[in-house]
Amino acid sequence: MIPDYTKLYNAPTPFSKALGLAYDALVHSASFDAMSAWNSLSERVKQGIYMGEGLLLPHTRIVGLERPLMAFCVCPAGFTGIEIRGGEKAQFMCVLLSPAESAMAHTQAIAGVAKLILDPEWKKKALAVSNDEAVRLLF
Repeated sequence: MIPDYTKLYNAPTPFSKALGLAYDALVHSASFDAMSAWNSLSERVKQGIYMGEGLLLPHTRIVGLERPLMAFCVCPAGFTGIEIRGGEKAQFMCVLLSPAESAMAHTQAIAGVAKLILDPEWKKKALAVSNDEAVRLLF
């Protein structure tokens, strides 16, 4: 899946800022109830979104969404202001909004991102990108 929005942060960046900008980009990518989706996404963040291997995965399913929407951000210095386990650094964030009617689309998108994050060569390339377009080209 190719992200609808990609971003490289060259300095430590607050998670809340990166999430807000990524979500705003997704809101402008499709038609859906943005406030309801934001509330659902915020609830998911409260439940925990750190997946390991440096990945933050805020995600939710949205009724009536025609296709999955994804934003992917890379921050080699790490996202700040979010609690993660034992000294690990969150360097990747994937915001995923999926159609509520398709569990398969949601699962496939998450599996695709997980496969990339678990590939040491891909992670090395991702942490070395120089701009937003280079992040998109990783996909």
